[in-house]
Amino acid sequence: MLKHSSLERKEFKHEELALIKKLDFNDIEIIKPDNLGQILIWTSKLAEYHHAQFVEFSHKLDIVDEIEEREEINNKINFYRKSRVLENHIKDFYLKKLLDQGEATVKGYIKHPIKQDTNYAVISYHGYHFVSFATPEIIEKFPLHFIDFVQSETPKTLADIHSDEAVLLSTVKSFITPFKEQYKKIKSKNKEIKEHNTVVHKIYIKIKNKEATLQKPTDSKPKESSPKSDEKITLPVKMKQVAIQQNIASQEKSITVIKKRKFALNKDK
Repeated sequence: MLKHSSLERKEFKHEELALIKKLDFNDIEIIKPDNLGQILIWTSKLAEYHHAQFVEFSHKLDIVDEIEEREEINNKINFYRKSRVLENHIKDFYLKKLLDQGEATVKGYIKHPIKQDTNYAVISYHGYHFVSFATPEIIEKFPLHFIDFVQSETPKTLADIHSDEAVLLSTVKSFITPFKEQYKKIKSKNKEIKEHNTVVHKIYIKIKNKEATLQKPTDSKPKESSPKSDEKITLPVKMKQVAIQQNIASQEKSITVIKKRKFALNKDK
């Protein structure tokens, strides 16, 4: 694939200027353990907990002046923010897959408490109601209808989610890690593809402005090899005619000689 450094070149081949289609994140393979429902509940609740911690420490940052303490709080804010985003991301991704496979269903929709144009889908799976963004794809499959729904209380501690915090965190981590690795690979590849496509457009502009040229396609037709000795050689028509005439002439000469020899022998008798 082409990179921005490729723009320094003056010649390009036709085949390297093809646009590349980005990879689809929906192609990520999902792991479906037997207790998927329970793991999704823990992941969802952990995202709620991390969001609450993010908000709490963001408020603390406004009343702290010491540099070291502010740095520590900033680190926690970044951790909780990234954790919340990743956990919600994988939860929503799985729920969409389960909806597509008919294993989950949309119970209804609720509005964002502040943003009037933002709606959430209440998705039912294994007897638990998850709250996820109402994407156009979900609304298209499940018509928009609003319901009364009271979301469960946000966990204040990890123990509110599961009594064994170590088991909780390790289970969710082992669930998220494979997805995270696949997602990062696709994201990195798409970044390279985006750079390539951008460079291709810029190269065509350079070619249009006569700042670069396209290399002429090389003649890929293989050279004709000389025929082997055991192969029949096909002669052109003119050469065939000449060869036939010469052959007839030589036959006539030989016949004439034979007649003379026969005549001479008869004369002697």
